[in-house]
This record gives sequence, C-alpha cells and structure tokens, in this order.
Amino acid sequence: MGSSLLNFNPCFPLYNMPAVEGIYEAKLSTTFASVEEAVKEMREKIGKSKTVRINSVPISLLSKLAPFFKGKDVKIILPLGEKPTDELKTLGELAVTKSRIFKDYKGINANVGSIYLSDRVYDVAWTKDRILEVDTMEYERCVKCMWDMFETSWKHSRK
Repeated sequence: MGSSLLNFNPCFPLYNMPAVEGIYEAKLSTTFASVEEAVKEMREKIGKSKTVRINSVPISLLSKLAPFFKGKDVKIILPLGEKPTDELKTLGELAVTKSRIFKDYKGINANVGSIYLSDRVYDVAWTKDRILEVDTMEYERCVKCMWDMFETSWKHSRK
C-alpha cells in the first residue's frame, strides 16, 4: 500500500502528514494490551482535558472515571435502557441512546461505546459490565469526524 492510495484518500492528505526520512506517516490508533492500561491512560488524558463527550460506555467504566469529570464540560449518552445514577447526574448533561451499536468481537456481539476528547477517541467494546477491549483513534481528521458524529447522536438521543 504505497503513498498512491493515500494521495486519493481525502481523510489522509499527504500535505498534512509529517515526513520521516522521506516517508509520509501518521499514527492512526492504539489497541491497549489490557483494560487497566487503557483506564489509566483515560484518567490521565481526561484529567488534562476541558471537554469530554461519552456515548454508550458501561456504567462500571463511568464510575471509575467519574472523579476525573469534575469541573469539565461533560455530555454523556448512556447505553440503551440505562438509568442515570445520582453521581452521574452531578457530572454533566445526560441523555440515553435510542439505538444499540455493536460489533463482532471474536464471535461475541459486543456493545460499542466511545469517549471523545479533543485529540483522541477511545472505543470500548463491552458486554454487560465486562470490558473486552479498548482502542483509540488518534488521527486528527478522524477524531474531528467522530466528534461530529457524537453531536448528531446527542441531537437524536432521549434527554
């Protein structure tokens, strides 16, 4: 897959990519080795962020991250059928999704949720309260596009 594919892809314009030793490159994402590693990074990044948007992540993860939301501009779209806890009600604006988005995770229909920060999006695959995998999208143009998708979801969620 040479640079010719990238030349025709509007998401990856070469003029915006850094050249390293004459080769254009950009980091797209990270898949974490463990959920604990991901949660640790999320806490650090959320702590430095001013704005956080969350869509359909399990309540158990929200509880672990809740202390880091204080004083931030936070909007949370809860998973289908979830009810907000008293703690979540104090953290920011809340809504409930009207849809279930899932993926096939090694043969399991896993729910998919996201945590949006200004420079990355954390994608969380989960079932009930078990987190299966966390990865990120870090390429700037993709992050902006996904942020815009959150705003559309927010518009169509139940408040």
